[in-house]
Amino acid sequence: MKKILIVSGDPSGDLHSSLLMREIRKLKPEIQFIGIGGEKMIAEGLEALAPMSEVSVVGFWEVAKKYNFFKNLLDKCKDIIKKGDIDIFIPVDYPGFNIRLAEFSKNFGVPVYYYIAPQLWAWGKNRSKKLARVVDKLLVVFPFEVEYFSNFGIDTKFIGHPLLDNKNYSENFMTNVERNGKIAFFPGSRKQEIRKHLDLFVKILKYNEASGYKHQFTVARSSNIPLSEFSMLSLYKNVEICSDNIGIMRTSSAGIIKTGTSNLEAALSGMPFAMFYKTSFLTYTIAERLVNLPYISIVNILSNQFVIQEFIQQRAEAELILDYINMLMKNQDEYRRIQNQFLELRKNLGEGGASLKAAEHILEAL
Repeated sequence: MKKILIVSGDPSGDLHSSLLMREIRKLKPEIQFIGIGGEKMIAEGLEALAPMSEVSVVGFWEVAKKYNFFKNLLDKCKDIIKKGDIDIFIPVDYPGFNIRLAEFSKNFGVPVYYYIAPQLWAWGKNRSKKLARVVDKLLVVFPFEVEYFSNFGIDTKFIGHPLLDNKNYSENFMTNVERNGKIAFFPGSRKQEIRKHLDLFVKILKYNEASGYKHQFTVARSSNIPLSEFSMLSLYKNVEICSDNIGIMRTSSAGIIKTGTSNLEAALSGMPFAMFYKTSFLTYTIAERLVNLPYISIVNILSNQFVIQEFIQQRAEAELILDYINMLMKNQDEYRRIQNQFLELRKNLGEGGASLKAAEHILEAL
């Protein structure tokens, strides 16, 4: 019986990994999975080594504070590989942990098929060289990644983006939809992010009232976050909380969204938005020195231009963000321009079937 070690470190990776696991099990039902993941991966048969809530942290200082936890978890994964019953290792993004484990796997003769490449083209050329030494095949979800990683000698295959397997992201849906006039707010999927970003949202709500805008809002709650984390919003009558993220993007007129995969989801849903992000001073200072791109949002990176506005750190102010969103909802020319750019982006992401293609590559290796 074949056994796969698969490691994902955030809710987005949990989703994409679960879809990959499902396709693998359709083709080979007897395969077993062990590793790190969330509820969706567990539902597909993962034997989880640690809860997703413990591994899903961002920021250099935030990770450093949990050094002992991550070291013990890495050692646990290494012990599983040492036992000799792992047939293949599938790292899913999450480079800080996964590249270290991939190196160990490679040394023990376990094939490494990396699914969803870490964004080393933005900040990690030195890590790209290391990745080349520890990966057997890299399955990427953005077309430009093929040339980038191939230049380091990595066997790289573009399989399309797994989000396109969702029928809600069809090209026709992006523009042919009734929108409800509300503004969506996406604070993130990690507790540490949400607490910081809800403070910003409360300032947006206060400015919304003081300015006379009177907008209505829908706040997206990730399924892994308890409703109690949003208790500070109970005082506001113009706010609803919803856990149907896709539904929110399908119906809201505009969005205010933390950087990450949700940016791409919003673009594929045809919902114009502003991107924001606030983090600790130390994390931002280090990241600013590492990142070598003019954009932060994946939407702008893929389009190689400022399709949507980015409000980062000091610019992530309530007045700046809400004034921009208010303009966007009134300016139909700008609104349509952004939606047309979203359509072009979607066309460049290839066809659906990414999860199945990845499963076929992995099973071929087995």
